[in-house]
Amino acid sequence: MEVFVRFLDLERKQIGHLVILGDLFEFFFGFRDFSPTEKPSAFTDYLPVFHQLQSLYREGIHIKYFEGNHDFFLHSFFSEQFGMEIEVYPEGCDETLEGKRAFIAHGDLSNPRQWTYRTFRKVLKNSFTYRLIHLAGPRMSRRVARKLSDMSYQKYHNDQDVPPPPFKAFAHQKFLEGFEIVILGHSHFPEEAEERVHGRRCFYYNVGDWMVHRSYLRFTPPDQFRLERYDRG
Repeated sequence: MEVFVRFLDLERKQIGHLVILGDLFEFFFGFRDFSPTEKPSAFTDYLPVFHQLQSLYREGIHIKYFEGNHDFFLHSFFSEQFGMEIEVYPEGCDETLEGKRAFIAHGDLSNPRQWTYRTFRKVLKNSFTYRLIHLAGPRMSRRVARKLSDMSYQKYHNDQDVPPPPFKAFAHQKFLEGFEIVILGHSHFPEEAEERVHGRRCFYYNVGDWMVHRSYLRFTPPDQFRLERYDRG
């Protein structure tokens, strides 16, 4: 967390828009009774990030947050708890970047063959489960989430040393639908690719992850994308 906060601080003069593609935290749920001043809190270690985002927001930086498979019920959390009007997307969205049609999402739904995960996701991300999480409270919910996260990581990431192919296949399908840019996360592998579809130059980017690769995607209008890594400590 400290490294990420330091990175945002160093970049703040260059940022006009900050887009977070989810799973910034091990687990986070937008509890209605969350208190930024409560100590100790189940999420005390997250507060430096929230305060940094709040600082960036007050400087006029636009922030968008795409919920991942570790983020839940954030639609009004930032405004109610920190006074930030952050755009929250539970799913992906269709954007226009300098006249080009772009699809942006966390990326956990990129593999249509992961029926087990898709079913589990529907069970987690619904109003009934959200009510149960509220009843369980922050501490209990975070303990359960840690166990589920460990199981998920062992199943989907530990044995991989190359980017999973479904992400590129998903991007290709989006290109066929008319998108020229696809930006995803979730895979934990920084990746970029270009292909021509119906005479159009199309670009796919995966921002990778912060914990291992310290990777991120920089967009400089009108059309420059750079997949970079933060390596200052």
